[in-house]
Amino acid sequence: MNEKLVKEIQTKISDYTRYIYILLAVSTFLYLGTVIGDGEKTLSQMLVMSGTTIALLGFSFYFAYKTKKLHRQLQQEEQ
Repeated sequence: MNEKLVKEIQTKISDYTRYIYILLAVSTFLYLGTVIGDGEKTLSQMLVMSGTTIALLGFSFYFAYKTKKLHRQLQQEEQ
């Protein structure tokens, strides 16, 4: 396998892993924001924060899927 391609795949894997951690951290903070201090937020604010939390979790699962797929591709090419 081309060494440049291997390095590019490894770079993508590390980038996607960082994206996963960042998205999970932000979604955790938004979730805590919806749970803590219910009386201070309107229903629309709660819905926006909940929707954003779900979207960020969806993106993190997407990047986890892409990372797993790239790991498999890297293992197949090395064999």
